[in-house]
Amino acid sequence: MNYTDILEAKNGLKIPFCNKISFHSKYNPEKEADSFASQFTEEARFFIVLGICGAYHISAMKKKFPCAKIIAVEETTEDIDFLGKIPEVQKAREDKNTIFADFSCLQNAILQNYKPQIHGNMIITSLRQWEDTFPALGKRARDIIAGAVKLVSADYSVQSHFGKIWQKNIFTNLKLSSMLAESANEILRSVPTEKTAAIIAAGPTLDETQTFLLEKRADFFIIATDTAYTSLVSRNITPDAVVSVDGQMISHAHFFNDINEGTIFLFDLCANSSAAKRILKSTGKLIFSESNHPLAQYASNYTGTPSFIHIEAGSGTVTIAAASFALHCGFKKLAFFGADFSYSRGKSYTKNTYLDTVYRKTENRTHNSETSFDNLLFRTKLIKLSDKHYTTEILQSYSDSLSNFLKTNNAVKIQDEPFKLYEIQKNSRKNQNHLSQFNFRDFSENYSKKLNEIFSEKNVYDTETPILLTLLPLCAWIENHKKSSKFNYTDSSLLIAYQQSLRYTRQI
Repeated sequence: MNYTDILEAKNGLKIPFCNKISFHSKYNPEKEADSFASQFTEEARFFIVLGICGAYHISAMKKKFPCAKIIAVEETTEDIDFLGKIPEVQKAREDKNTIFADFSCLQNAILQNYKPQIHGNMIITSLRQWEDTFPALGKRARDIIAGAVKLVSADYSVQSHFGKIWQKNIFTNLKLSSMLAESANEILRSVPTEKTAAIIAAGPTLDETQTFLLEKRADFFIIATDTAYTSLVSRNITPDAVVSVDGQMISHAHFFNDINEGTIFLFDLCANSSAAKRILKSTGKLIFSESNHPLAQYASNYTGTPSFIHIEAGSGTVTIAAASFALHCGFKKLAFFGADFSYSRGKSYTKNTYLDTVYRKTENRTHNSETSFDNLLFRTKLIKLSDKHYTTEILQSYSDSLSNFLKTNNAVKIQDEPFKLYEIQKNSRKNQNHLSQFNFRDFSENYSKKLNEIFSEKNVYDTETPILLTLLPLCAWIENHKKSSKFNYTDSSLLIAYQQSLRYTRQI
């Protein structure tokens, strides 16, 4: 523990010490705290403060910025508990917008609470005496913060590119979900979980295992990723289920061919809605799921009972989504085919994916399909794994994400060849066969009403409600495209996102 004593200042307030070092004024801690808070501007809405100490500086900041969110940091929970003996610390801890975090949970506290679209810039500060006394702790804390900010920035970057298409896809898919003839409950009850769930990705090694997969077809319940779907069908292997999560229009190309009526199609609410419409016209076995988009989660639970199954997608990879679906169904064994997250022998994908069709349609004498695949292969720096076997930084991150997913879900590898086979030691998930029916009309009316109520308030930024969070990915996209002349510079990105979402509810 970093603190040794709690003594009284001249005015009777309690202050912490480390040996003989005081972390607040020995005469008037509150006056000193007011001076500390005065250095910050009126626009600040999110702070990370290194050093809880006696919390007088935190109280002064809350007085100046009553709606701001503050993460106050100490090295250990032992330090926080020791400081909890001080009345001002107890008072600060009771505030709903003040989060106490030790180093072990600091990153998670930032990821859960910092919303750039609402809070703007993050301000990192420290009580000077704390950082002077514990310089090594200050450096460690800032390293943790830097790591968290990197993750937030990566997530925000993805939202800034896909926020608009996600928002539109979700509203369209929600409406489609109200048209389904067969409920997800009925479809899920028919899944034979006594089999092994074969998760089929479109990596190049699928070319080597396809014969085995075809010979042992009866042993598997095949769950294909959308990219692998056409490749499997071309080999006379009809998947039992297909999973799609990508919202881009190119995803429609996965489903150009005839749709098998017996196959279950699982679409994330963010996934391409044009593809979902095609599936709906061809088969009744369509299920929608929600992952981490706040609008999808809000829509699923707005009545209090989930309407859509929850699927984890890790870093956005459809392979993890397919594995998550298998666990949701209750499978005990998961076999992975083509989940390479790497390039083998100069190939980026297995044969007969949608890219084969797309690239061949556009090839000419000087730029053939092989050139297009080479451009795909060398678009980022390659990392050599072995002879004729390469990966990239982003593919490695996908592989790590899958490994973490399997570990978290108690999956133990029991076989490596000719495919990776995992056994679930303990499946904590329950097959949800009690999903409520989704009513799009009722939802859209309810959603619009609550949004209007929120934006009628004087300062919407002070209200972090679940419905406000549904706008944040779209808000990130708008902020990234504000240079476009169609946006009014006097309006905030959040206000534009609100207006756009209301239009979606009326137009779709």
